[in-house]
This record gives sequence, structure tokens and C-alpha cells, in this order.
Amino acid sequence: MIVPNQDLKQLFEKLELPVEFENEFKNKAEILSLQKNDFFIKEGDVCSYIGIVKSGSLYSFFEDDNTDIQVNELYQASSFISSYRSFLSQTPSPANFKANMDSEIYVIPYEKYLSLQKSINWLTFFKTFSDALFVRKCLKETALMNFSTKKRYELLIEQRRSIEQLFPQYIIASYLKMRPETLSRLKSLDLHQEKV
Repeated sequence: MIVPNQDLKQLFEKLELPVEFENEFKNKAEILSLQKNDFFIKEGDVCSYIGIVKSGSLYSFFEDDNTDIQVNELYQASSFISSYRSFLSQTPSPANFKANMDSEIYVIPYEKYLSLQKSINWLTFFKTFSDALFVRKCLKETALMNFSTKKRYELLIEQRRSIEQLFPQYIIASYLKMRPETLSRLKSLDLHQEKV
């Protein structure tokens, strides 16, 4: 599993890619800079990129009929990011992806993605990208179906230690599918237990 906040070198070492792949990746990738509240992709647009978050944080979300947001995923440094179904099929994205703070993303455009598949190292990278998105989706679905709100919160903090410094509480609460008040209560219970 890809661990957030590892640098590119650590990431590519974990994938057992050659040392020179880091430089090759940086040469082929473009850097997309987003300011806070800029969109990486809007619902209804075709996703042009797959990427790795270089710095900052973003979140993907759906908007319901009342314009309330339902947060689908949280992204931080070293996270793989894409509206992947839209990217692969070149069809409209069902979700919005928005910068929570000023962010930079290493991106590979779709046309470059197609041409780079001739390389075994790039194929390995793309397969890992795809696998990581799939595993992340499965883990989230399992957590939502099987775990209590408290357990979901504990897992998130365990897996992404800096998440509470990166995102406001209402976004984290929406991601965990709970009310902000519930998250506040869980956090205060945790703090109380640490003091005991």
C-alpha cells in the first residue's frame, strides 16, 4: 500500500523501479499548480491527467441537489490522484476534485500516458497507480459497511497521521460519513482517554 507523505524516491524504491526512474518521471511529468479552491477537475469535464500530489492537499466530492457536498476522498503529498474512470474512458467525471490549500501535482496527460505504455517501467508504475486506487476504494467501502464511526475515525488517524492538520473538520466528517458534531465528540473522547 502506498503510504502518504513518502517522497518520490521512496515511492519508486517501494515499487522496485530503477533508481533512474525518478528522474525520468520528473522529466516526463508536468507540474500543475493550483491555488486554494481551484479545481483539479470539475464534475462533467473529462479528466485529462493522472498524477501524484507533490505538495498541498485536495479532496474529491459529489454535490447533492441541495448543493451539500459529499466528500469521496482526501489527497495529500504522495497521494495518487485522478478521476480515473473518466481518465481511462475519456468520459465526463462524476465528481469534483478541489484544492483544499495551494497545491502542486505531478501530472501525466492522457496522450503521454498512452505513449509511455511502451516502457516496462512505466507500465509497472501505471499498474501500481491503478492497483492503489482500487485498493483504496475497497478499503473505504469495507470501513463504511463494517466499522463504527469511532473505528473509521481511528483507522483514518492511524493511516494518515497528519490528516487533521491538512483538512477542516467538516471535510473530514463528510469523508467519514458522519456529522461534524459526531467527529468533535470522538476527538474529545480521544483527548480525554489520552489524559487518563
